[in-house]
Amino acid sequence: MKSRLTICAFLMLFIFKGFSQENINAYKYVVVPTSYTFLSEPDQYQTNSLTKFLFEKYGFTVLMADEEFPEDLNNNRCLGLYADVEKQKAFLNTKLQVHLKDCNNKLVLSSDVGQSREKEYSKVYNLALRDAFKSFETLNYSYQPSANITSKSTIKPSENVKASKEQEEIARLKREVEALKGKEVIDEAVVVGAATGATIEKVQGEATEKVATTLKNETKSDESMQTLFANPVDNGFTITDASSKVLYHLIFSGKEDVYIVKGQDAIVYKMNNTWIVSKANDSGVTIKTLNMKFN
Repeated sequence: MKSRLTICAFLMLFIFKGFSQENINAYKYVVVPTSYTFLSEPDQYQTNSLTKFLFEKYGFTVLMADEEFPEDLNNNRCLGLYADVEKQKAFLNTKLQVHLKDCNNKLVLSSDVGQSREKEYSKVYNLALRDAFKSFETLNYSYQPSANITSKSTIKPSENVKASKEQEEIARLKREVEALKGKEVIDEAVVVGAATGATIEKVQGEATEKVATTLKNETKSDESMQTLFANPVDNGFTITDASSKVLYHLIFSGKEDVYIVKGQDAIVYKMNNTWIVSKANDSGVTIKTLNMKFN
């Protein structure tokens, strides 16, 4: 009876391991966050850098959450697994466990619990994390595309193209309306100018310049009307336009609805249900609203 239970347990372990292996191989990337909740600073004690190093050691293609993503991952974040390290409650030692979740925050795989009794923080997290990663040694990871994942897309091109065409049409109509208004301004200015003795050429020139400035400003404001798409990534979002071009890479600041723009002296924040990008430049600060749609 005991031998039967042992055989059943072995078979269940073999089946589970095979299932996990198939799941893991279907993902092309692992995304590592820049910080963990149990630590107070980004990459404190080099825990995040070490996580990236250890995943790469076992054959994974690894990206930090704050670096620019490849185009295929930008278009389909489900190609990636998103890493996290959990610190478990323990007495007189430190225990860490590594988790890998999919794009829907569903747990795909967890490591064994790694532990260390070192007293120095700089050593204990390093040793416990390395101990947890020992369970990845037998995975023999090798990326094997899966139709269930590659067919997914967090950006829908057809919807983006449709939205882009709608915005272009709106912008065109607005420009036509402004052009008509401009003609009215010029005609009115000519009449007023004639009454005051100004030359027609001078009045027309000033009015035309005024209309041109209005149209230029209107064109600038059209940029804020453009529909942008916010695609969740670990610890933030990438903001793309209708052509899937990445315009901003937002990193969570630690405060609700406030994000740091990677590579720019700028932040994006939400105020009164409107998303705003604030950029610092030599002349001060410029502010622009963003019409963002969340995927």
